[in-house]
Amino acid sequence: MDFFVYLSKFLPTLVYPAGILFISLILALAFSKHPKWQKRMVIFALIVLFVCGNPFPTALLTRNLENSFLPFDGAQKAKVIVVLGGGTESKEYPRQTVEISGAGDRILYAADLWKEGYAEYLLFGGAYYELLSGEKRSVASDMAEVAESLGIPKDKIILQEKSLNTYEEAVEDAAVLKKMNVDEVILVTSATHMRRAAGCFEAQGLKVIPAATDYGYTDKSWENLMTVNWEKLYTYIIPQSSNMSSLETALKEYIGIFVYRLRGWME
Repeated sequence: MDFFVYLSKFLPTLVYPAGILFISLILALAFSKHPKWQKRMVIFALIVLFVCGNPFPTALLTRNLENSFLPFDGAQKAKVIVVLGGGTESKEYPRQTVEISGAGDRILYAADLWKEGYAEYLLFGGAYYELLSGEKRSVASDMAEVAESLGIPKDKIILQEKSLNTYEEAVEDAAVLKKMNVDEVILVTSATHMRRAAGCFEAQGLKVIPAATDYGYTDKSWENLMTVNWEKLYTYIIPQSSNMSSLETALKEYIGIFVYRLRGWME
């Protein structure tokens, strides 16, 4: 499984915007003695740069993922809130504590839900892939450290420190939950990730109550994007690296959904 995890991290980079641009420019250099093909490769690279750096493709793909489920309405409770791994930077010099990124909203939101009485326990899952990170700590333990700093009692936190991807997390978390006789959970993860995550947990026989967070687009920001603003016209013409980064996140999910369904890992 480790080899598959490595391939799942390596191969998609070849179809992400930066990977396509890199390959296109390498081919352009390779065709130095064939000006016609070299020109085609350069034009192709420019088209990819313009499309992927434009806000509209990114917004459309991301918004589609984020709208897969309605926001959590607070109508249901469960014994356990499952928090998908991610959004942490391990405590390593010069960091003086575990730090969180945008996906760290998962921890903050789950902690809020626990404090509001929606569940008795928080289950954090995930391990670092040592070949890539060299880490000895786990994603789960780092997330738990942040949760404890937010006031969550240690005895209300459950750790699962084996999984390296979403599918493994669903399998390993389901094994923990089965021992607790739990078959329904509140699932917290990033909005773009919820479609794949929920599908994996449902494939393990669990009933999922989605509670998405870390939204890239609010209704207001979407409305602003769809309204022509002459002051921001340059952002529609000149490629922005932030758009390429967000597009990569969305593409990762679409590729993941395709592969996971192909392998029968998700509903």
